[in-house]
Formats: sequence, structure tokens, C-alpha cells
Amino acid sequence: MSFQPHPDEATLLVRRALDQHESSLIAYTAGVLNGDVERAREVVQDAMLKLYLTDPAKVRDSLKAWLFTVCRNRALDILRKDHRLDLGNEDAISLAASFEPDPSENAISHELYERIWDLVEKLRPNQQEVIRLKFTHDCSYQQIADITGLSVGNVGFIMHMAIKKLRELLNRELAIQSHP
Repeated sequence: MSFQPHPDEATLLVRRALDQHESSLIAYTAGVLNGDVERAREVVQDAMLKLYLTDPAKVRDSLKAWLFTVCRNRALDILRKDHRLDLGNEDAISLAASFEPDPSENAISHELYERIWDLVEKLRPNQQEVIRLKFTHDCSYQQIADITGLSVGNVGFIMHMAIKKLRELLNRELAIQSHP
């Protein structure tokens, strides 16, 4: 056992990653893993080990996107191995991530907010993933592109189509409610 009075850069990077991203990574990965939070924790631990073993200079400037990409790829590998690949089933992420609006908002706003997230489930899997990465995990389009392997332009197009579809679904639902 060696004692290091001054942690090296890799150790500091892992500590920063854990502090800033651990809960988001677990929630995101659990969503990809169809709600398996324990496996998600293992994937995130594996990602932290991989981060520690990676040259900090290669990941320092894109840490968040790098971590989400590693977790996503590992989770997809697990699903492929288990023959259970289904990117559309992300119920766990909505449980693991906090979707609670500010308590000062009124009940109508709360219901609308919840309904929108329910409608996200009706989107195509790639649209759900892009929406969640953007609005739940606060990723930039570039980070989403890095995580998913899509181009920034594709991310923008998928986001645009997803929001357009959400608007359409919400308007249809509101029209039905106002004209019973």
C-alpha cells in the first residue's frame, strides 16, 4: 500500500467525475438497462476505473460526454449479451432522475409537466434518448452527439422532430380534454 500525499491528476479527475456526474450517470445507465439500478452502479464504477486508467489530458475537456459515452456503450454491450436490447424502455430513468418541478408551481403546471414526460414515452427511442440527455442530464448538442455517435446536425434534427411530435401529442390531448 503506497501513500500519496498529493493525489495525481487521474485521481482528481475521478473525484470530480464522481462529485459532478455519478447520480446522473446511474440514472441514465439504469434507463438504458431497463431499470436495473444495481447493474447501472456497476457500469458507472467500471467507467470510473476506465477513467482512472485513461490519460487525463485525453478526457479532461470532454469529461461529461466521455463518461456518458462509456456508460452507454457498456450498458448496450450488457444488453446485447443478454439479448434484451430495447432502447425504448426507459421507465427507470424517470424514477431515478428527479422530474419534480419547483414546489411553488401550481397543480396545473405540475400536471402538465408530468404529462409531457409521460408523452416522451410515446416518442421513438432515439428521440427519447436525445430529449432525456438534453433536459434531464443537461447535455449540450455536442455532448449528445459525442455520447450517441450522431452528428450535431442529426441531434438537432432529432430534437426538432421530437419537440414537434410532443407539441402535436400535447395539443391533441388538450383538444380532447376541452371537448369531451
